[in-house]
Amino acid sequence: MKLHLPILERVLSLPSTDLREIRNLLEDLVGEVKDIDSSGPHAVFNIETLANRGDHLSALGVAREISARLLSPIRLPPSVGELPNKNPSIIVRNNTEKCSRYFLMEMSLGEGLELSAEIRAVMGEAEDRPAIVNYLNYIQLEMGQPMHAFDVEKVEGEVIVELSDRENEVLALDGKSYKVPSGSILIKDRKKIIAVGGVIGCANTMVTAATRRVLIEAAAFDPVAVRLTARGMGISTDASYIFERGSDRESILFALKRLAYLTKGTAASVGGSAGGHVLGLYAVAGRPTEERKVSVTLKSIRREMNLPRLAQAEIKGRLQNLGYKVVEDGETLACSVPPWRLWDVFYEADVIEDFARSHGYNNIRLELPALDYEAPPLSDAELLFDQLEPVLLGSGFCEVITDSFCSADDVRLLAEFDAGLESQHIRVVNAVESSCSHLKVTNVLHFARLAEDNLKRGVQSVKVFEYGRLFGATGPNAAKNPGADTQNLFERDVLSLALSGRWSENEFRKAESSEELLACFSGVLDALLGALNAPLHVGESKSPLLHPGRQAALRIGRANAGMFGMIHSAVLKKLGLKHDVLYAELDGAALLKAIKPREFTELSDFPCVRRDMTLKLPLRHVAQRVVDFVEELNIENLERVEIVDDFRKQGENFRRASFRLTFQNRERTLESAEVDRSFQGILGDLRAKHSLELAC
Repeated sequence: MKLHLPILERVLSLPSTDLREIRNLLEDLVGEVKDIDSSGPHAVFNIETLANRGDHLSALGVAREISARLLSPIRLPPSVGELPNKNPSIIVRNNTEKCSRYFLMEMSLGEGLELSAEIRAVMGEAEDRPAIVNYLNYIQLEMGQPMHAFDVEKVEGEVIVELSDRENEVLALDGKSYKVPSGSILIKDRKKIIAVGGVIGCANTMVTAATRRVLIEAAAFDPVAVRLTARGMGISTDASYIFERGSDRESILFALKRLAYLTKGTAASVGGSAGGHVLGLYAVAGRPTEERKVSVTLKSIRREMNLPRLAQAEIKGRLQNLGYKVVEDGETLACSVPPWRLWDVFYEADVIEDFARSHGYNNIRLELPALDYEAPPLSDAELLFDQLEPVLLGSGFCEVITDSFCSADDVRLLAEFDAGLESQHIRVVNAVESSCSHLKVTNVLHFARLAEDNLKRGVQSVKVFEYGRLFGATGPNAAKNPGADTQNLFERDVLSLALSGRWSENEFRKAESSEELLACFSGVLDALLGALNAPLHVGESKSPLLHPGRQAALRIGRANAGMFGMIHSAVLKKLGLKHDVLYAELDGAALLKAIKPREFTELSDFPCVRRDMTLKLPLRHVAQRVVDFVEELNIENLERVEIVDDFRKQGENFRRASFRLTFQNRERTLESAEVDRSFQGILGDLRAKHSLELAC
């Protein structure tokens, strides 16, 4: 936007004539000043304005901002009092809501119509353009209202404003042909297109030096429609630049009155006069302008500005100078939004932003407000993490953060092993990269790749965890179209763990076997649940992503809480990875539900009695099921059941699992005979109900 200093000085008294000071003021209130052109008779500021501030594209709009800063009045440009109340020789029909205002003023132009000295100082001699065009351009610089002139003799019958239903080709004022896309606002007469609304006029009605009667078009067009048309035509004009950012529909009549004043217009043609004379005016008002009111409290403004003693009079004065009509109601100000700001002022925050800019962002106190010494209570997720983190860090695990996205190739890879996972993935419609095309439903692939990358970098023991969020869809329709049915979408917090390489980084110690690593890994899971005072139970698991013989389901009571095991070798092969990875995934909601307050009891003064047993278990039998069964028997004086060993001798087709049963009474010493009876009863139940025998 080019701001001519003389135009600004006519509507507002500036505090200084120093161009550097004026530049600083403009950059503080309007936008970055790219450069100052001082080569002509006066300075011209080239300003980079904001995309939502069409009102800044004129000297009057900039003056409002300065007026609010300086609390000084604006001098509105002079205009005629009234325009003649009669129609022009051409009638107007507006057939589209994309044009909310359309005014057509007919004028006669004297043969000697020339620019006044003040306008010539801004516009230059411009001998290649008729004087009326320079007047219109000047008013656009001054008030921000684009206008266009048609030669009356070249307009046939009437002027019609309508949307096009097909692509058209026009020869524009700049001598170039353009293809105008369908859906554009067209200005037509009975036979041809005479202008593209809000963008550019056509050569077939162009005003020349010989033109003696003109139709002055002043309108308000829909910003989106103008933007789409200009982009489709591949052109950007001064008019389209303003209309795209939203024009002031209520300033149109004032702009026409200003034109009549500048051309020394009268209500009728005067023979021999060199001025321009208004012959008639046709106005299509369209829908009424919205009367939007936004309420803002003094408390909110003072809080945001960090100025508790900010005067109410100053707040009201600055807002009024910006164009708001302010009605006071105690501590609340009801602000009527000016018509030139209806495009971007909707909320209290918008009004506060306007005030803050006029008051000066540099004047906002930088001191922090007083702190509340009462720390806010922790959320459920924070409480859970506080209990789990010490266990994980104490076991040598490091926290990591992985991407929330995965690629389509990852989705297809997972679907090869579990077809149901493909429909659970939510596709990202506007993904920036192909690697982020879907939201992840599991961390298996992410953790496997992370472990391999660290091992390649020389890390001996990779132990990582992440408490993060996974996403999914419960049906194929939701996965393909994320916005179709939000009831089918879900998010869940998950604690993911992975172990690869060695358990200990001590290179002088023999590396652990897969069985030893699995035992250490399950020990960490047991400790995690122990931190929540929730006993860990394992059950049978059939996850296609984990090794079929080395995986288990995690249960808290009878509720499923997740899974753990060794990632399937076929999955690792597909990923091109060489090292085994142990992986666990625990549901955050289940862990939260499992938290129990600890109950501490005094230690018994009487000794405990232990009995060990080693059972023959089928190769696929889960040892935890034996523990669960024994606990469900509710044997008197049985305190706890533990798994102490699990091994297989060479050549045997079964496993040997050792269990330790601890008996204790808090009121007396147990006799061996009664402990033996209970122990034999347990063995009998295991034999009868589960066909489990003692190993020799």
